[in-house]
Amino acid sequence: MHRHVVLAFISSQTPRELLDSALWLDPADSDFTATGLRVAFTLRLHRVMTVSTSLLRRELGSLSPRVRALATAKLRSLFSQ
Repeated sequence: MHRHVVLAFISSQTPRELLDSALWLDPADSDFTATGLRVAFTLRLHRVMTVSTSLLRRELGSLSPRVRALATAKLRSLFSQ
């Protein structure tokens, strides 16, 4: 069985304009703590890649169910175009 995950690019730089395919989270968001990150970030869903799980060393955090639902909606919109 192939063990791969799809990863999305994240950036700590706040964009001037947020693309429809991006999601911005900051520490003031109640779901931020679950991410394991320390600073605000932009999840750039238009920049994804597939990686073998053997390359991953550890899991930093995760997206809350609410944020995961937002990301899923953005991905569906992005790939339906």
